[in-house]
Parts: sequence; C-alpha cells; structure tokens
Amino acid sequence: MDLNGYFDPVSLERPEFEYLDHNESFSHHISVHTPDHPIRELDKHQVVLLGVPVDSNGFIKGSKDAPNHIRSKLYQLRKIERNLKIYDLGNVKNGGSVNDTYFALRDILLELREREITTIIFGGSQDLSRGVFLALEKHEGPHQILTIDSMLDFSMKEDLLNSRNYLNQVVNSSGLKQFSLTNLGHQACFVTESQLQQLEKSFLESIRLGEARKEIKQAEPLIRDCEFIGIDMGAVRHADAPGASTPSPNGFFGDELCQITRYAGLSEQANILGFFELNPSSDINGQTAHLAAQAAWYFLEGLTHRIRENPVDTPEHIKKFIVTLNAAGHDILFHKSTLSERWWMEIPVKNPATGYNFFVSCSYEDYQHACNQEIPDRWWRFLNRLGNEKE
Repeated sequence: MDLNGYFDPVSLERPEFEYLDHNESFSHHISVHTPDHPIRELDKHQVVLLGVPVDSNGFIKGSKDAPNHIRSKLYQLRKIERNLKIYDLGNVKNGGSVNDTYFALRDILLELREREITTIIFGGSQDLSRGVFLALEKHEGPHQILTIDSMLDFSMKEDLLNSRNYLNQVVNSSGLKQFSLTNLGHQACFVTESQLQQLEKSFLESIRLGEARKEIKQAEPLIRDCEFIGIDMGAVRHADAPGASTPSPNGFFGDELCQITRYAGLSEQANILGFFELNPSSDINGQTAHLAAQAAWYFLEGLTHRIRENPVDTPEHIKKFIVTLNAAGHDILFHKSTLSERWWMEIPVKNPATGYNFFVSCSYEDYQHACNQEIPDRWWRFLNRLGNEKE
C-alpha cells in the first residue's frame, strides 16, 4: 500500500528561535515527508507521526488547525535517544466528506499495524477516534481503550456523530463486544448520573479527576493494557492548556499529562496515541500546542525504555501469588514481574487469542486489598465483562 496518496507533505515555517543547537533538535533526527522526499523505506521506522486537520464533526470548531502547531513545537525539542526511528508522514488529505477521513484513517492505521509501527495522531476533533475504532474492529477483541477527558463523550440519544458523542460506538451493545473503555479524569460537574450508571451497567469505568490526581502513578495499570489512548486537551486545566476547545479552570496539570503519556510509552500494548481538541486561535503563546508536543515527546521517550514482559510471554520473569477469598469461595491469582515489579491479576476466563486466561494489569494495592479479603473492583469488573462476552 502506497501511503503517499493519503498524505500532504509537511510544510512548516522556520521557527523564530531554537531551544537547542540544531544538531540536538528533534527535527534533525527524524524522517520527514516533504515535496522533495516522498514516503519511502517506512519499514525501517518504529514510529510515525501524522496530522488529521479535520473538525467537521467537532462540537466546537477550530481544532483542524492544530496539527502543524503541535508539530512545530515538537520539532524544537530534544532528539529522542536510543536510535528510535521516527517518520513524520504529514497531514492526511481532506476527503470528500468527514466519513472519507474516518475510513482513510482506518486504512492507514491498518497498514501501520501490519508493519508493527506505533502511531501518534495530531487532531483535529475527537470524533476522529472513530477511524481508530474502525481499524481496531478489523482485529479480534476485546480492545482496551483509554480516554483522558473531563467529560464523558457519549449520549443515550441517537444523534448524528460528533465529538461529544463519538463514544456511542463503544458503549452501545454491539460495541461492548469489541471494546473495553476506561476514562481518566472526568469532573463531576461535567457528567450526568445517567452516564455514570451506563458505565457501571456495562462494567466500564471512569476515574474522577480528584481520584486520578491523588496519586498519579496509580493510573499506570489503567494505561498498561490499552491499545489506544485518546487525549482531549480540555482534560488539562486552563492555566496549562488555554487553547483547549473546552477549557476548564480545573484539570490535570501539564506535568501530570506528560507522566501519563510516558506510562503509555512504557506499555507494550499502546500502539496509537491521539491528541485532540486543541484550538490554536485561543492558544496563548502556543502553550497548549507546546504541552501536547512535550506529552508526545515523553511518550516517545518512554517507548525507548519499553520492555516485553507479561505473564504469558515472559513467565520466567513472573512470580505468582495466590490469594484465597474466604467470603467469595475462590482464589485470585496475582502475577508480579521481577523486572519492573508491575502486577497483573488473572481473570478465570479463557482468552481465545492466546489460549490462556485473560490477564489484567493491576497495582500492588489491588493485591493488598485481596489479602484483606476485599475483592478488587477492577478484577470484579473484568470478570463480569469478559464472562458476559463468553455467554
């Protein structure tokens, strides 16, 4: 598949100043699709960057102009060490309709997955996630996805697709067979009780902002199993992200977003990271674009430290712990890596893709809860989700 037909070449103004000597800067150590240098030798690269300058179905317009603003800020940062090969493919060409863009993004992501290449998407409005879902649907699920958002972008109504209801595809009855959703950082003042009830009924979860910020490292197990992480820049407080489409005085701090994306980079499952809902027209001094660029940089930096470890593929580095729950009348099996000290819980449901039981990332605190005869919420939720799918 020739990707040149899908992309416009990168075209940027030279920055007013450089933070670093050009030999140390990001832009001088990546491959870039330009008018004089078409896309080629893609298989020699591990990561691609791509922009999707579309907000036709955005609830608030303006984010279509964001990709080049993020790209420009990223190019000024330090190069990524450890010989990580990165290719900036440019911006996806506008199709005849927004649906054409969704399906173009699907085809691109399927091609990149086939080549085992990790993708960073610069949007655009968050409904572009539909292109990601269309690609994931082509492979056997369930697919775990993580959204970082102050709101829950789904509705009980059958409205036309937009950036405020794009998750309908995930939380409806057919979507639940393909996807498992976790949202990180919702604010109680922006969500309805019916939305929370819908998540609970579907054994999905959303972590409140205060809970997520209490100890940010507790977000790592939520991120570790996710294939796609979609970030609404409105999840970050206005002081750090004034250019979000829907800014709020509360939200994650900028450094917390970077810590979250670094966790995603460390995860062997995360292969698509998306930044959405950035409106350059309201972005004071380009601060939000700069934050998105830094968050992408920390994802890439985390990726250079990624190691392959899980109870199925690297059992030699895994210690097993069996906790008997007296009240429940059964055991919960925990697995701990001797390399990174990360934890997993075993769900007693067979994974048809591996032939083993499902394993779900967890924390040491989950193990402690079980030792105190408390069933971890995450274990119970996945047991019900996966058990219902098998019936």
